[in-house]
Amino acid sequence: MATLLCLAGIALAILAVFEPGIPGYALCIAGFVLCTIGGLARARLSLALAGLVFIAFVFAVTPDGFAAVIKAAGANPKRFFKFYDGISGLTAALLIVLLMVAMVRQHAPRGFEEMVGASTDIDRIVVGVGKLASWLFIPTMIVIFYDVSQRKLLDFDNTIIDSAFYFDSTKLQELEWHLHSLLFLMCLGFAYRYDAHVRIELVRDRLRARSRVWLELLGIVLFLLTYCYLIIAFGWTFAGRSYRIGEVSAAQTGLSHRWIIKAAMPVGFAFLFAAGVSAAFKCIVYLFGPTYLRDQVNDYAGTHHADLPEDVAVNGPIAD
Repeated sequence: MATLLCLAGIALAILAVFEPGIPGYALCIAGFVLCTIGGLARARLSLALAGLVFIAFVFAVTPDGFAAVIKAAGANPKRFFKFYDGISGLTAALLIVLLMVAMVRQHAPRGFEEMVGASTDIDRIVVGVGKLASWLFIPTMIVIFYDVSQRKLLDFDNTIIDSAFYFDSTKLQELEWHLHSLLFLMCLGFAYRYDAHVRIELVRDRLRARSRVWLELLGIVLFLLTYCYLIIAFGWTFAGRSYRIGEVSAAQTGLSHRWIIKAAMPVGFAFLFAAGVSAAFKCIVYLFGPTYLRDQVNDYAGTHHADLPEDVAVNGPIAD
């Protein structure tokens, strides 16, 4: 029953995106309440969190969502967002965090185990999307190979232009960077999950394990999640404007439907945001949870430099 409540809340938010004639803010508020009740009734923590974040995002970006509430209150939405956008976003984030704390307490005495489970659920989705997106490497290579080969063939025989096998080079080149962009954006969360991104560790690798985890947690909360939120919010507007005006390539022979590749940016950063939430859960369990769970959540307690001695890599420097 609790799971059904969360799913119903998410469904209401999806309905609000399509503007069915019912005020979007009403659908979002009802969906948020259903997800909250479902989470407090011990629905899967990852599902409740995904629902709350998704509904809050829909409420913020849809025209008849938060903007309609502000307008009904007699204020100017554009002016409000200009001065209070950051504060309103922070308030929503704090509300979700407080609700998550309450949901974790409802799962007591297995609250930390639920956080590990939620992290695992999120990781499965992020890793699955990353693995699926990695297959885009193959069509990217095929398009590049065909584009280069076609241009070389034209040096010897330009009659290929009149054949069914000829594709305009501009289209091919734009398709190349479209595929490369999708590959990169959809694998952002996957890379963070496996700690495969570039790090410049001048200080962190000399810290003790708990200090490394604290540093990771602060970085996630203060920088990663904040930056992802901004990219998702502005990227949604960016793609939405492109869709409304029917934007196409600036080149006369380029690709159409430019909004598709622009929409990939907020989607990719949404998966990175999810990976950040998963990492934050692991850090919290490592710092405050029972010791028997540490082996499952010690991803960010280690170092990244192979040249450090093993005892320093595991325990940090020994201080007198």
